[in-house]
Amino acid sequence: SRKEKLILRLKQTGRQITVKNYLVVCGVLAAFVILLLTLRGAPLFFSLLLGIAVGFGLPHMMVGRMINKRITKFTSKFPDALELLVRGLKSGLPIGETLTVVAKEVPGPVGEEFKLVTEKMRIGHSMEDALQDVANRLGTAEFQFFVITLAIQRETGGNLAETLGNLAEVLRKRAQMKLK
Repeated sequence: SRKEKLILRLKQTGRQITVKNYLVVCGVLAAFVILLLTLRGAPLFFSLLLGIAVGFGLPHMMVGRMINKRITKFTSKFPDALELLVRGLKSGLPIGETLTVVAKEVPGPVGEEFKLVTEKMRIGHSMEDALQDVANRLGTAEFQFFVITLAIQRETGGNLAETLGNLAEVLRKRAQMKLK
């Protein structure tokens, strides 16, 4: 539904913006533009049309910009987090504890998202479910690769540290290709 999509967009900003606050800002902005244009002598229909467009369009664009900025920060730091996971796994830590280390050590959106994963795991969610929730909220291919890698690794076995190291390298090369 539209409300669920709006809630997801607001969560993707990484800020505590409620739907109510967002809609209040939209309404106040629309009313301000309508009032300003009407006082300047613009026709009422034009004022209403432009007021509604600005009132809902501008906050929508700002939320989109916040999401893109956060995703860019996340994507740039995510390979570092994967390499920290690799080092933790190679030193003998279990994956759950290694996720906690990443949550504490990596700043910004990556640490925040891993903190959400570890908190969900603490209250009884499986690691796969917690990671998939974050993947759904982030909507980035990079994190989805990570979730799929862990799921496949759980099924097939093998060296998780090596696999995550390879994924980190692939993600770095992918970022370089985007820049080119």
